[in-house]
Amino acid sequence: MNKRYRLCDVEEAVSEMDELIDVDDDIAEIDDDMQLVISGWSVYIESLNLSLGQGVACIWDEEEKLFMPDFDVTIVYEGSIESQEWLYYEQDGFVVTLGNWLNGRLSSGQIEQLWCELSIPEQNKANKESEE
Repeated sequence: MNKRYRLCDVEEAVSEMDELIDVDDDIAEIDDDMQLVISGWSVYIESLNLSLGQGVACIWDEEEKLFMPDFDVTIVYEGSIESQEWLYYEQDGFVVTLGNWLNGRLSSGQIEQLWCELSIPEQNKANKESEE
């Protein structure tokens, strides 16, 4: 399922979508002490050929012997999220993270008005339909 939004509106829209609860997460390994757990859905900004995802940075807990959630992140990818490794992540929302990644090439107001497409993987839609 793909829906178009302005970048400034997509995070609020996502927070209100119950169907995203069942979307499988992905893990981007960073090193032995930290990993990113990334949501299965993404936002693609065609005009920049960049994708954004949300996730959680997890830190290795020696006592528990597993990765424990530490802080929320926004992850930037070149192209589509499915075909690329992440380029950058930051503990902030879409607009601020993208603004920092672009390093001043676009103003915050310009970034907020960018059109983006919310992408939910087909496999998650198929799984949901087969359960009904």
